[in-house]
Amino acid sequence: MSLVDDTGFDPYDAGVLADPWRQQPMGPAYCTELTLDELPAALAAAHRVKDTAVRERVNDRFADLPANPALDDVVEMNRAAHR
Repeated sequence: MSLVDDTGFDPYDAGVLADPWRQQPMGPAYCTELTLDELPAALAAAHRVKDTAVRERVNDRFADLPANPALDDVVEMNRAAHR
């Protein structure tokens, strides 16, 4: 944690190593530019089955983005997938 802090980032203990799926692609915490205060709720909202379905749907949406999508476009697409 101190190494992360020393590099200028806010460290957060996201839980045990048995639950890495909470941070997998297209989960509520993945590529959504959350604040440290928003992160716990996003990790708690992760759901293995639902997030797999979201991942499949988002792949189609990603194909609709421009060739070089802006970060804001990708973040908004990922956030919208969990609304």
